[in-house]
Amino acid sequence: MGKPEVEAKSTVSYSPFAIWFRKRGKRLLSPHFVLGVILLVILAYLVVAPLITLVRTTATWQPTDTRIRNENVVVGQLTTYHWQRILGSNLSKAALWDPLLNTLTVAAGTVVLVTVIGSLLAWLVTRTDLPMRKFISNLAVLPYILPSWTIALAWVQVFQNSKSYMPRGFLEYFTGITVPEWLVFGPVPIIIAMGLHYYPFAFLLISGALSSIDSQLEESGEVLGASRLKILRRITFPIVLPALTSAVLLAFARSIGTFGTPAILGLPARYTLISTQIYSFLGTGRDSQGYILAIILMFMSFVGLGLNYRLIGSRKSFTTIGGKGSKHSPVKLGKWKIPITIIVLVFLVVVAIFPLVLIGWSSVMLNMGDFSLSNFSLQYWIGESSRAYADGAPGVLRHAEVLGALKNSVSLAVIGGILTGLVGMAIGYVVVKERGKWLSQSLEQLSFVPMLIPSIVFGSIYLALFSKANWFIPSLYGTFALLIVVTIGKQLPYTARSGVSSMLQVSGDLEEAAIIQGVPWGKRFLRIMFPLTKNGFIAGALIVLITTMRELSLYILLATPANRVLTSITYRFIEEGNKQITYAITILLILTVLILTAAVNKWQKTDLASGIGGK
Repeated sequence: MGKPEVEAKSTVSYSPFAIWFRKRGKRLLSPHFVLGVILLVILAYLVVAPLITLVRTTATWQPTDTRIRNENVVVGQLTTYHWQRILGSNLSKAALWDPLLNTLTVAAGTVVLVTVIGSLLAWLVTRTDLPMRKFISNLAVLPYILPSWTIALAWVQVFQNSKSYMPRGFLEYFTGITVPEWLVFGPVPIIIAMGLHYYPFAFLLISGALSSIDSQLEESGEVLGASRLKILRRITFPIVLPALTSAVLLAFARSIGTFGTPAILGLPARYTLISTQIYSFLGTGRDSQGYILAIILMFMSFVGLGLNYRLIGSRKSFTTIGGKGSKHSPVKLGKWKIPITIIVLVFLVVVAIFPLVLIGWSSVMLNMGDFSLSNFSLQYWIGESSRAYADGAPGVLRHAEVLGALKNSVSLAVIGGILTGLVGMAIGYVVVKERGKWLSQSLEQLSFVPMLIPSIVFGSIYLALFSKANWFIPSLYGTFALLIVVTIGKQLPYTARSGVSSMLQVSGDLEEAAIIQGVPWGKRFLRIMFPLTKNGFIAGALIVLITTMRELSLYILLATPANRVLTSITYRFIEEGNKQITYAITILLILTVLILTAAVNKWQKTDLASGIGGK
């Protein structure tokens, strides 16, 4: 018997690509990676492509430019004409510098008002023995639930007077007092109206920070002989600094991009902000110049973010919660408890309740300027068409355009909320599965960018991209689909963050067990991941739903007569001067928003001020 033959070992050489693919192929072909790449492409089209289109439009000749300059205009050719016209022509002062100065003035005033009101209310609710703190907390956030222009409409109805050639307002009718026009229209009322609308930002953020402070830190300062001012400056203020700067940033970003309030309170006095100037440019066919202002407004928002990052990023830690437990000793208001409570309640009623009552009252006034009961009428609600009232428009509940806009608003809010919620959950799933890798970081950062872009700028970006066919996407301008797409793009930061938070709570062992059992990815996601994170999906989708219902700045440039929503048709009636119809539509919109908000609270068993205040 011979010796067994020794089999020769075969040596197979693999290419570098084959070796790399064997190491990385499993991940590259995994469902979550493929889904992540698809989402990255979608986000690139929703966020990056519009920005590129916006910049390109400002640097090229457009078809509408032939009406401005007939000579040397080649559509699509590079030009610096638009930038020169905005930055260095005899029109620059009126087109840019005056609106920019006005915008910064209004933003600064709004930030101060937001910070003062929000901080003071937050301190009273979280750090003192103020009674009715839970009720006060819920009432304090009501102004932000309402459309941004609600306080502006109420402001005009209170202070307008015959001295400014307008019907008598609430103040003049009942007291005979006529205020100067600068208190009716211009920067002062704009700052006050926006400050009263946006102070809930500071209230909610600072309340959360103050409620986490261990009162023993402040008491230790007192024991060591530090004064109240020094304790506030060296202990309390540094701890709440992140929340305070975030509130300042949010107030600044929202105020520079808000359209409704500056349009209502500024344009009658020819007080123009960047947001209203953008609307004017785009409405008169000067798109490229409007987009330049949009870029400037967006740059201002990013500068605010950078300052916020530098201020907070230089701090190593803001830790206030440790493992030893904490103590919360409320400050005793003593003899001032009742007076302060009354002042707070009166303020909140005037800010949150009175505007609704006044607008509702005004919607049933047959003739403006007469607040008597004899002037009561439901003409603007259920009345038939009559040339004597509202230029022949029927009541809002009979008005086909208004009812169509209501249907569009609800449909947009529901569809947009569901789709944005689904995309946000998908992003959350990929971010968690790819945690620490480039795909996860790219998705998180791209999904957050729309939060930094003012709404009217975001709308103008989508107008630039979708006003004509691009690649395989047809022109969407004038379609309901464009409103859905811009809703998803703008509101995605909310649902993406909700999706990430929800997915982080689910252990990866659950999905791994299903993989061992051979369960396909689609079934794993639908049967395991989604049911366990559906509360996050519902919360994110309903936030989008409520926000969409009251959004004006985002849709004012995109809504057309064929696809109007309630907010855009409201502004149309404002421009036409049909005030009672405007008030009636506003109340209809507010009721819808409040019903949806109540449904959210009941469904989720929470409220916007949950966790703030005491019992």
